[in-house]
Amino acid sequence: MNTEHPQPTDATAAHVVVFESPVVSRDCADALRTLGFRVTCLPVTEDNVMALMTRQPDYVLTINFNRYICEVCELLKVCYLAWVIDTPCYPIYDGAINNPHSFTFLYDAAIALRLRGRGVGQVYHLPVAANVERIAQIAPSGEDAGLACDVSFVANLTATEYGTLIQPKLSVSTRARCTALIDSLARPTELFQLDEQIDEALIAKVTSESGYPLAGEHYLSKAEKLAYLLGREHSWRERIELARQLEARFALRVYGNAEWQGQIGCYAGHADHFEQMPKIFQRSKINLNLSRSFVEYGLPMRVFDVLSGGGFLVTNDKQDLHKLFTNGKDLVIFRDTQDLLEICAYYLDHEQERQAIAAQGLSTLREHHTFLLRMIDLFTTVQTVRAGQPASLSRWYP
Repeated sequence: MNTEHPQPTDATAAHVVVFESPVVSRDCADALRTLGFRVTCLPVTEDNVMALMTRQPDYVLTINFNRYICEVCELLKVCYLAWVIDTPCYPIYDGAINNPHSFTFLYDAAIALRLRGRGVGQVYHLPVAANVERIAQIAPSGEDAGLACDVSFVANLTATEYGTLIQPKLSVSTRARCTALIDSLARPTELFQLDEQIDEALIAKVTSESGYPLAGEHYLSKAEKLAYLLGREHSWRERIELARQLEARFALRVYGNAEWQGQIGCYAGHADHFEQMPKIFQRSKINLNLSRSFVEYGLPMRVFDVLSGGGFLVTNDKQDLHKLFTNGKDLVIFRDTQDLLEICAYYLDHEQERQAIAAQGLSTLREHHTFLLRMIDLFTTVQTVRAGQPASLSRWYP
């Protein structure tokens, strides 16, 4: 269903079609209207994609990369803008990403740099953001008091292809090799380089024994695909283990999908992104972020969502944290499980310090990391390139 909103009175303003996604697209559309664009929001359906031929927009924006929409825009010679906020996002490795009218913005600069090294021209880095104005309109109520807890973790626990489709069919020796690779991710490095330890022999064994179609993409090798599958399995195990360690020491609540049931005792159900999550972040003394091991530099939406609600955030380390925020001032970074337990204990006993950090995190977010600023960066890059000038990877990675 077409979602129309009040538009700028200037009929000559550029028209952007924003294809809807569960999160982010609505905030992008609001920011674009503030900037003076005419915006139409549409669900991703075949009819709506084909209708681009009659709508003739100036730009099309999707959250994550859509091969089909990219190819239609190329046919129409319309600028296709993809803001990739997930890892892995397998469609970005398709050859269509290098279409002349395609501009791809990745929340993880490491992947953007890797794609540039493989010949993809118009790929850039753009971190995710927060809509502080929208969050501020969510009024607290007495009913929210039941959400109060010492530590909260809002995250889904997604069953992996490796755990459900591959591992049960592997021989003892092949499973042992894969387990060793998964365990190696407990020693994090800046770049996700698990594929360098995967040889053709292991790929052949995994493929033949499991029957899993381990296909690569134009810009993604089979070794890299297997590395992602193993990385996802590591993150599944890591989230469960960390939650168990925390609930043994603190009053922890975990919100997310039903996969958590039976894994931990503190599962509190699903949390709606737009209404309930901001209240959880406000009411929790400590909010946890655990970025997945296969995410290299980038920060997930959870970091920005927590800070936008004025929540206190404790997170594992990623390079973009040091580019976008200040450790100990806007949020707190932990090194390992023992460090996390000690940090939680300390800040539960030091309320004023905790509140001061949360307040500064919100201030930094409001000043530097809004959707309005991200859309300005995105369109500045696009217009620079269309004018025939070179554009940097991003303001943080020139």
